[in-house]
Amino acid sequence: MWMYYHSIGRGLPGGKGLVRAMAGRDGTNERPVLICRNVTVSGRRTSLRMEPLLWDSLKEICEREDMTLNQLCTAIDQRRGGANLTASIRIVIVQYFRAAAGSTGMEEIGPEGSRVFQKAMDEVLPRFPA
Repeated sequence: MWMYYHSIGRGLPGGKGLVRAMAGRDGTNERPVLICRNVTVSGRRTSLRMEPLLWDSLKEICEREDMTLNQLCTAIDQRRGGANLTASIRIVIVQYFRAAAGSTGMEEIGPEGSRVFQKAMDEVLPRFPA
């Protein structure tokens, strides 16, 4: 049974947009709530639907890399080729924190961002011509 919760404007804590949860037939097996947010990627507006933990992780990456959410999503979009954008973002999030956990600490951020972000991008997303 699908349950839809729709907020108009600012009705939901933690974000705007459509939030969806799926309950099992017995009503006890709920999946994580998905939050839908609008982002501008490569100059076009699109929406992404992810779990709150992933949105929090993206926010943390943006703060560490001194990037906006739109800049981060655009960087991933430019490298993903034909892969799904949301899936690519999820993979970069995982790889980013794996790379950060394996390093001795967060490096200084230079004009290209930190080496942790570049390493995560290089390991999971091939470079495609723009």
